[in-house]
Amino acid sequence: MHATHHPSPGLDPSTAARRDTRWLLALLVVIGLVLRLPLMGRSVWFDEACMSNQRLGTWAQLLATLYVDIHPPLYVTFMHCWNNVFGDGEWSMRIPPLVAGLTSIPLLFWAGQRMVGRRAALWAAMLLTVSPVHVWYSAEARLYAPMLASTLLAVGTCERLIDPTRPRQTGLWWLHAGNLAVMLTLHYYLAVYVVLLAAVAPLLHGFTGAVRRLMIWHGVGILLLGAFVLAKRALGEFATDQGYLRAMTFAELYEFVFGWCWTGNTLHAALTWIDDIAVQVAHGLGVVLLGVGLVGLWRARRERPAGVLVPLCLLAIPVFLLVATLFGLDRTYTERSALPALPFVLLLAGKGLTSLPTTAMRWTSVLLLVLTSASLIALFRFQADRWTVYKPNPDWRAAAAYLSREIDRGGAGRPVFTPTPNPRSLAYYDPRIQDEKNLLPATDPAEIGAKVRRRLGTWLGDYAERVFRDFADGNAALLRNAALRVYRTASDPADLRLDERMRDDVCYLVRDHWHPHESVDGTLEALLRNPRVEVLERHPFTGITVHKVRIRP
Repeated sequence: MHATHHPSPGLDPSTAARRDTRWLLALLVVIGLVLRLPLMGRSVWFDEACMSNQRLGTWAQLLATLYVDIHPPLYVTFMHCWNNVFGDGEWSMRIPPLVAGLTSIPLLFWAGQRMVGRRAALWAAMLLTVSPVHVWYSAEARLYAPMLASTLLAVGTCERLIDPTRPRQTGLWWLHAGNLAVMLTLHYYLAVYVVLLAAVAPLLHGFTGAVRRLMIWHGVGILLLGAFVLAKRALGEFATDQGYLRAMTFAELYEFVFGWCWTGNTLHAALTWIDDIAVQVAHGLGVVLLGVGLVGLWRARRERPAGVLVPLCLLAIPVFLLVATLFGLDRTYTERSALPALPFVLLLAGKGLTSLPTTAMRWTSVLLLVLTSASLIALFRFQADRWTVYKPNPDWRAAAAYLSREIDRGGAGRPVFTPTPNPRSLAYYDPRIQDEKNLLPATDPAEIGAKVRRRLGTWLGDYAERVFRDFADGNAALLRNAALRVYRTASDPADLRLDERMRDDVCYLVRDHWHPHESVDGTLEALLRNPRVEVLERHPFTGITVHKVRIRP
């Protein structure tokens, strides 16, 4: 005998379903908050320190950062304003991505239900709630969670605006336009979605008035972004690749979709044979669900023509990066830069799950939840000392606290040597510790002023030179007042310029065990093996070790 559900008196079934959906989404947001809170207090790493007042606090620092930053200006400008109002503490800097991440859960349902159906969109929202990747980036003080949220908002508003069966909604147009501006000034890769949505719109509903209006708005946005890029190339710096990035390939695309998006690669972290089996099962499940999801979208194409946006939005950035690789731009990809594809992977998985026969769907759901739970457990168990979604965050807070105590005990004036390319987090936790490389002037203010004068006139040129001279003077003051200065390591003490850097015969060696790994740069370990070097103290922290050493003549 089957129980029959009776809706509450006075509520028709559709109203009851909408109410139940709202309560379920609210519950998912609460669960999402609980899962993300434990990561909010992590030690700040280099990229997050770049969002702090240590780099963005003054107007001159902000403009200097915008001059060299590889991203459009919105997020660093926002963080400059945010920090000046709310401070740049660990929790404060991570609140905006947390809000964006939690908002993305109901936003995914809102954007996805018209493309894949209500049940599939609810499954996608649940999977996003417990996604190790989304948990990670919702608690990191960077722009990646806002990128995902703005992409979902763009897709959801666009699909509704061009639907000829819906009345014109002026407020929704303005919301879409404002979000379009956010996307184009948040990350250059989001321009791919702006172009894609404008290109697909007439294929879905023809060249209606709404479609033409949307194409014009998107076209104007792309033209303005192009003008900004040309101006940046002419007046400043515009990077097309970075040394820490890599090329997108078909193998990378497979691993991105079925490894990173699916489990955050966390199942590898335990380093046991059981985990290897779990990884293969997860990959297989992902292939099956996404394949069945594609078939489900094809079968429902007349009922839900917007469903084609799911695979297109999933592949938009990866295919763009594949094409970039063909044109020689082979240092343009890391997983987080393609994070906006994640919700579309989950929408496709949700469609695949709800397209299965009832019994198969039930057992597949159980397997999916077991694998997701295992991925989350692995994330929280190993995120501090093993590679999971991204490399671990070393405990820079503890390392800085030890060096701060050394300053207070009379250690000021001693050098710190490290192979870490940019130990900015030390300065974030104690401004008395400054990295020499960070504070050396990269460009002559007079040169910048001259470049601006040639293109924009004397007044702006003089202003640019004053701003960058203020920035250089501020850096010089930080370096001059530093109690500890940080330098790059060398294998031989003779290459450390000790005569000009050492106050006495004692210094500090800082090893971040993940960046770079000893196998990539072993200069610190070679230095420790040198007979002139005597280890006085060794302080291991999570992911990082600080040595206090004496270097004999």
